[in-house]
Amino acid sequence: MIPVKRVVFLISYFIGFLGFLSVVRYVSPVFSLIFVLLALAGILNDRREREILPRIALNVISLVVVLTLIFRVSLENIVVPVVETLLVLLGIKFIERKEFRDFMQIYTISVFLLAGSALLTINISFMVFFILLFFSTVLAIILLTYYSQDPALVFTRDEFKKIVMRALLIPAVALPMTALLFVVLPRTQQPVFSFLSGGMAGTTGFSDSVGIGDVSDIQESESVAMRIRSDKKLSASVYIRGVVLNHFNGKVWTRRLPVEEKEVVKNRAVPVYQEVILEPTGSRYIPAVDVPLSINGQGIKRESDFVFTSPRTITSRIKYSAVSLPDGRIYSERLWKEFYLQIPPGLGSEIYSLAQKLKGSDDRETVKNVVEYVKKNYRYTLEDLPVSDSPLEDFLFRSKKGNCEYFASAAAVLLRVNGIPVRLVAGYKGVEYNQIGDYYIVPQKYAHTWIEVNIDGYWERFDPTGISSSEIFAGKERTFMEKLKLFMDAVEYAYINSIINFDFKKQVEIVRSAGSFLSDIRGLGEIIKEKAIFVLIPVIFVVLLYFIGKIKIKGPYERLLSKFYRKMKKYGYVKRPNEGLEEFVDRIGDVQLKQRAIRFVKEFERYYYTDREPDGEVYKVLSRLVDDI
Repeated sequence: MIPVKRVVFLISYFIGFLGFLSVVRYVSPVFSLIFVLLALAGILNDRREREILPRIALNVISLVVVLTLIFRVSLENIVVPVVETLLVLLGIKFIERKEFRDFMQIYTISVFLLAGSALLTINISFMVFFILLFFSTVLAIILLTYYSQDPALVFTRDEFKKIVMRALLIPAVALPMTALLFVVLPRTQQPVFSFLSGGMAGTTGFSDSVGIGDVSDIQESESVAMRIRSDKKLSASVYIRGVVLNHFNGKVWTRRLPVEEKEVVKNRAVPVYQEVILEPTGSRYIPAVDVPLSINGQGIKRESDFVFTSPRTITSRIKYSAVSLPDGRIYSERLWKEFYLQIPPGLGSEIYSLAQKLKGSDDRETVKNVVEYVKKNYRYTLEDLPVSDSPLEDFLFRSKKGNCEYFASAAAVLLRVNGIPVRLVAGYKGVEYNQIGDYYIVPQKYAHTWIEVNIDGYWERFDPTGISSSEIFAGKERTFMEKLKLFMDAVEYAYINSIINFDFKKQVEIVRSAGSFLSDIRGLGEIIKEKAIFVLIPVIFVVLLYFIGKIKIKGPYERLLSKFYRKMKKYGYVKRPNEGLEEFVDRIGDVQLKQRAIRFVKEFERYYYTDREPDGEVYKVLSRLVDDI
């Protein structure tokens, strides 16, 4: 026997934890801990059937929680504080003595939590949570209806199985209808609620400024920065250009646009076409394979030094296409040389002496001397980086170890001291090929900085860093977990392309291809092609109503009689229309069967004619009598 009360409580906690798990990645660990503790207290409270606090006290606490939201929310960060508040309210609902409305509020808050997760970011886990929440909530509401009529109600396994199967038909029918609407209804490239997710800025290898040592944290991150599908094979050590930094104060490189700059790409080689999915960066810069010639996306603009920017901070995943010329060269038609010779004030005399030693007979030889010197004499590391008021001097003359920003900064300053225009470039170096999905992954740990040096008007790329993160990981045999991670990322990539970035153009293509298929069916094809949507939606709606109507909420006496009739049918006895119970059992030929049947009927009638619903114990007794037949 399956008590409906236990099932309702279990599925309600399951729904609540689905809502929690959908947002746990985005909320503060403090709020996650508060929710878990409240949920555990609620489970303990339900088992003991006691109230930890009176309802009025919990309502006051809930009001205070909501009021604190006013002080935490801002235009830049709306969703996360709201989600955290909902999480606490859900935990409070768990510790209340639960009535019908409390269960419905648990389901509603869980749905809002899932909706909140969609505002933060959408990936394949959203679909999993959505399907689980959809099916479980429909089942919970139907079981809750039984529970509200009789909290002591119990089901047999067969009865419970039938209720579950019929209940799950509702979402099973509704999901294809949702998929149909997904194809029919157009969507905009710009998320409607993107302004809400301002607080979910990502981490990136490039921004308006890069302090010496900043990228080390990013280079230890395993998260994905971007995914690239290219029409040509990309080198495992390809450079991906993000932002140009040109002003250095001794600790931090920043970006300043020279007003007189005019640059073009010359020596055009074979172009590389890319389709890029960029994760949230928290900056406005759009990366592409170096050298990017053009990037197509909503509002994306090219600045004078071939840096591409979005009109707003990238706080959600975006998709764009790019054309790059890996062998192309940026030529400065109007170079503001002094701008790229800026050096920080108070630069140590040791740096000037070293720069003089590395000076060659011309600019190209000087660049070669400086780059090779930095590569050979310093060690690449992400640990124990020099941190002081003069990090560059510490790197060059004392610690002699650092990561890419130290190498690039040292080379840039040594070249500027020698009168050679230099700028820093931040982006990524290297890609990982995902053979399953036929695309390239750029992890955050591949964040990198290098320099561009102006020689004879051309900006040429040099990399003073002896080795990069991508080269450290290259060549290592992948473990089983790494292979599994690649497979899961391929699934994620397919989901992003087919669901999240499923634009109106693709919808039209699918509808047209479906229409051309249907048009091959003589006569009927044209009618279906034109009228399918208008016919199909009401048909699905009618079918949905039919299945809802089939789920009849029987009272305990009706269920007992149905069980009794099924049992008797196995012995070959079927009750006739308008035949009373006693008449029915009176015509049973088997004496022992007749006695057991009469015993049930007499006991059943004794309770039935009291005009009261049987409690749990009475229901068990009557059900056991049927089982004994």
